[in-house]
Amino acid sequence: MSVYCPECGTENPEGAIHCSLCNADLTIISPSPKYSWDKAASDTNNYTKNGGWFRSYLFESILMTVCCCLPMGIVGIVLSSQATAAFKAMDYERADRKANAARRAVIWGIVLAFIGFLVMYIGGFLEDK
Repeated sequence: MSVYCPECGTENPEGAIHCSLCNADLTIISPSPKYSWDKAASDTNNYTKNGGWFRSYLFESILMTVCCCLPMGIVGIVLSSQATAAFKAMDYERADRKANAARRAVIWGIVLAFIGFLVMYIGGFLEDK
C-alpha cells in the first residue's frame, strides 16, 4: 500500500518517513488517503473542466451579493469559500460538490432577482393605470 505526500501528492512506498520528492514528513498521515493528487487530474471535477484551474464561483457570488440578491450571494460566498478550503486540503470530491452548490446558489439568485424585478415592473406598470 502506498503513502501519499500531503504537500506534493507524490506516491511513496509503504513505511516511508519522508517524501521522496519534497522531503515532507509522512509519519503524520494515514497510509491510504481517501483522495490522491491524481484525483485532480480526472475529468470528473471542476479542476480539469476549467482548463487546469479550480473554479469556486467566488467572483460570481460576490457580484450577486453586490448587484442583485444579497441572501443568495452570501450563501454562494460561504459555499465557494468552503470549496476553496476543501480543494486546498486535497478533498477534491467535497470541493467539487461545494463549488457546484455555489454555482446553483448564483443561478437561483439570478432567477430570484429576475422574478423580483419583473414583479416590481409589473406592479409599477399596473399602479400607473
